[in-house]
Amino acid sequence: MKVAIIAVSRDGLKIGKRLLDLYPQASIYAPPRLLGSAVDLGHYPGIAEDEGDLVSMTPGADKHSNSLAAERTTEENSLPLEGGGSGWGCIFNPLPGNFSRAIATIFNQYQLLIFISATAVAVRAIAPCLQGKDKDPAVVVIDDQARFAISLLSGHLGGANKAAEEIAHFLGACPVITTATDNRGVTAFDDLARKLGWHIENLPDLKKISAALLEDREIFILSDQPFNIPLSGRIRITRDAEDLKQAINGYVLINSRKDPLPHYPPYPHIVLRPSSIAAGVGCRKGISAAAIIRAVENAFSKAGLALASLVCLATGEFKAEEEGLIRAAAHFKVSLRIFTGKEIEQQIGAGTISEFVKNQVGVGAVAEPCARLGSGGGPLLLEVQRGEGITVALAESLFYTSREE
Repeated sequence: MKVAIIAVSRDGLKIGKRLLDLYPQASIYAPPRLLGSAVDLGHYPGIAEDEGDLVSMTPGADKHSNSLAAERTTEENSLPLEGGGSGWGCIFNPLPGNFSRAIATIFNQYQLLIFISATAVAVRAIAPCLQGKDKDPAVVVIDDQARFAISLLSGHLGGANKAAEEIAHFLGACPVITTATDNRGVTAFDDLARKLGWHIENLPDLKKISAALLEDREIFILSDQPFNIPLSGRIRITRDAEDLKQAINGYVLINSRKDPLPHYPPYPHIVLRPSSIAAGVGCRKGISAAAIIRAVENAFSKAGLALASLVCLATGEFKAEEEGLIRAAAHFKVSLRIFTGKEIEQQIGAGTISEFVKNQVGVGAVAEPCARLGSGGGPLLLEVQRGEGITVALAESLFYTSREE
């Protein structure tokens, strides 16, 4: 997780340094006066006091950055920057010029922003940047005496509630969580989606679903697969779409199909896309990531599946170092699962076997057996597709898990 720590006072900067033990790769931002004369704007030609540009500094970058590690107790407005268990794993950044414009520059570059300031300072700084709960990063505010850690923005989807609790525990502070579902002990589906690593759709109706639960009204969950994750509130789980005719307060669809219901009941609803579809991939040596990405996307489209449900790319050990596969998995933000020739042979069964493939890599098929292996032994949803020197097949898990499992 990319973390920015923003301090506006000397005490706040001290707390920020302590947080480096919790977030070793965090970047610390502060007004130049707090970082000492080594980061005075005079050292950076072309940066005006009224501009919101940021200057990143890394240890040893030049003669000035070396002095950041030195004790500067003789300067009233400076603070020694050595120490903090992570040492120089972080980046110290002066915030010159207009504070709000400076924050706007970094707002979307991080997944978590930690303000060590008054809440009002953080609110005014981030207000012009807000886009929506599915786009905004998590924001936590800590007072400069480290008494409270307040979840300010994106408590569920962004993970600010969890971060506030972790920070409070680390600092010995009190976490402040104000989301109603947490305080009332009912399931928040955006938080559930974040924990499972699932994609959530139709967010505007989420507040209606949450409101129903908070008012002790029943909502429905329609799931194709067994759904055994603990939930709180008046929630009825069903596998019969006919039951949704009664779901006047709202319902949740858990499904990997693009169009899970041809005719939605006209009630509030959200769609959770489970991480349940494994793509088995075989390819010629040197195939580009772009070609693999295209092939996987085409396979999902042909099968009528939502790409958001992709959980992994799966292939054989003989392709473990294939750059195109590695980059394609990174593009989809999923793991590249590697299976041995023996595991693949055991999954081939009566499937299609290619003598050419067997001569090349030692097994008679790759895409279909790897898709089944990647899904934990689930059934094929799409048989092997061939083109551009790539084979792709899709299989679905028999039960829902989190993306991390």
